Amino acid sequence: MRKISFTRLGFTLIELMCVISIVAILAGMLLTSMGSFREKGDGVKCIQNLRQIGAAVQLYVGQHDGEFPEIQTDPKNPTYPPPSEAVGMLPTLAPFGLVEDAVKCPADVRNKQFNYFAKYGTSYEWAPYVDDELQSAPQIFTRRGQMTVPLSKIIMCFDVERVHGLNGAFANKKNYLFADGHVRNYTDSAPRSRPKN
Repeated sequence: MRKISFTRLGFTLIELMCVISIVAILAGMLLTSMGSFREKGDGVKCIQNLRQIGAAVQLYVGQHDGEFPEIQTDPKNPTYPPPSEAVGMLPTLAPFGLVEDAVKCPADVRNKQFNYFAKYGTSYEWAPYVDDELQSAPQIFTRRGQMTVPLSKIIMCFDVERVHGLNGAFANKKNYLFADGHVRNYTDSAPRSRPKN
């Protein structure tokens, strides 16, 4: 007669603990990489926003005899004296296809310490170098006088705060829109000022 042996199939406690610890380690690795994926996605969205701003500026220039617009970054604290009709970026460029989402940097909006979009209605600061200048020959005023600079060298718009950089929002990088329409990401090494109130 044949003997039948019954063996239990299943995990021992040690095997179960090993499997749980491996799953936990993999989940931890996945969560850290998800944060960097989100930061990369924020950077790509911000670059797309700046390109949309650049396209709207080109449409504006085409309908205003080749002149760049005059824009106030913070209409509550104007850069230009009251006779000027300069308003914020969105009201100036909305007739040329700019929408509210295009002036909202996702990295800026997510950070509760700064969130310039909530304060000023835009996450981007307009550089007044090109205001009312002709696109064909913009004049930049420096300590050494007036000079013509190629459009590829003139910064037109940029992130208000250093919101882009791997592993740490508000690390050290900003996206910059140049007057010819290209966008670059640079390390900003200037001392960080206190946030505006």
